[in-house]
Amino acid sequence: MKLTIMQLLNQRMDSKKSLMAAFMVAVWIAVSWFGSGQAIAKSSSKTRKSLSRQLYNVSGFNKERNFLSRRRVKSSILTRPKVLQYLGMSSEHIALINDIYKGTFKANNFYKQKLRKITSNYNGTYVTRSIRFFRSSVGRKVVNLNVKSLRASQRTYQRYLQKIIEKPPKKNRIRLLDQLETAMGLTDEMIDLQATVLRLTNPVNAEFSAPHAETFINRLRSNLREQLRSLMLLKYMYNYRSLSNRELSKLIQFYESSAGKWFRKVDREGNLAGFATINRKALRHMEVILKVVKSQHETIQTTRVVFAPGLRHLFSDNRDPFDPLITLDKDKRKKRKKKSKGKGKDKAGDTAKKTDPKDFDAQLGGLPAIPLELYRRIKELNPRLYSDLEYYGALFKNKQGLSGMKPSEVQEEIAQYKKLIAKAREETELLLQTPLQSKLNELTFAGVIWDEKATVGLIETSDNKGHTIRVGSFVGPNFGVVQSIDEERVVVLEQLRSFDGSVVTRTEFIEFPQPDEKK
Repeated sequence: MKLTIMQLLNQRMDSKKSLMAAFMVAVWIAVSWFGSGQAIAKSSSKTRKSLSRQLYNVSGFNKERNFLSRRRVKSSILTRPKVLQYLGMSSEHIALINDIYKGTFKANNFYKQKLRKITSNYNGTYVTRSIRFFRSSVGRKVVNLNVKSLRASQRTYQRYLQKIIEKPPKKNRIRLLDQLETAMGLTDEMIDLQATVLRLTNPVNAEFSAPHAETFINRLRSNLREQLRSLMLLKYMYNYRSLSNRELSKLIQFYESSAGKWFRKVDREGNLAGFATINRKALRHMEVILKVVKSQHETIQTTRVVFAPGLRHLFSDNRDPFDPLITLDKDKRKKRKKKSKGKGKDKAGDTAKKTDPKDFDAQLGGLPAIPLELYRRIKELNPRLYSDLEYYGALFKNKQGLSGMKPSEVQEEIAQYKKLIAKAREETELLLQTPLQSKLNELTFAGVIWDEKATVGLIETSDNKGHTIRVGSFVGPNFGVVQSIDEERVVVLEQLRSFDGSVVTRTEFIEFPQPDEKK
């Protein structure tokens, strides 16, 4: 069928109109969608802030902030001195770290970071589900218990632990608490927060001849993780003691859900961000303290730490090592001068005379030495005791510095050192497990056996029992090492750590008895 020119023109006009109509519809849809998109985005932004604030409130964060903002939070809560002690830090080292963190916690700044993390990690589904849980009867109860735990005293907690010792909880309860810790992961969070403290205060370690922060962190992760996890389980046991097993299961169910995992992730990030604000203040405190210490300034008004006598020489080589690092106010100094005026003694009854080095040697000469092998084992098994022994070794090696101490201070330090050495000797008794570590004069050299590999010595103990020894065997109470064995005697090398930290080596012998000496 043939079309005329007019028909073709008319058909083309109709096509143009339809195309124009389609184009107008497309423009209208685009404009309407763009406009509604703005409205949706605007509404979504309001909803996000509203729901984030709602979750912040119902989860108990706002209640915790209100409570802590009215309290003075001790720096020890941030630094955990017990953990630092187990890592092997000295008491003076820990005291300085505590002082660096004094006054750094501000509840408003800390909890503001938690709200920001909820908003920045916003997920509508997870937020609404979390709100729904915390509005439930179990959720409200958990929130109240978390806030109540902030008010709990240490004495009440210790009494509760005593009851736990007397009457342990049932296995099912412990299993639920273990499951809760696995779901929440607060032990790992505690380690991460402690690591930030150790890294920030790393410059202080050099002043105490302590290892690098990463060494402490490795100890924390490898040696203390299980202990910290046990402490966390006890905390759950105490905080949630009023929850039934059924309620505890619902709490676990929430934290094992996708919404609960999201909430814990946000909470953890908020805690780390909040702690970062604390660390920024602590860093400024530390910089001021170290600047004063390194410039050998005689007053440190930024810290109340009073370092133990004998430790102050670590901070300065030029100044009098036993001058106080903190000076009294003028009024207090005048009062002290008036009280001591006309008297040759101070409050402790010490004369102005310094300690005579000869008297000092006589007092320290009686301190027993520590077997070097035992000392090595103490470093691994009891780092805190090892750190204290290292401190006193350095203290008593500095005789020039000690001569400037008051006699009462010297006596006090010696008494403390004797206690530590006695404690180390007790460790020896725990490690003495073989009859061969009896006193050397109680051992009898009975004979020698030669084989292709080594020479074997026969030793008879006081109970008339025979034992074999080789080169390298430990013999005697001082962990003496067998150096050689021949027909006439056994040579034993003993290495001991003296009071000043130096190593004393002595050679002992277990000789083959003469005919008239044999039993």
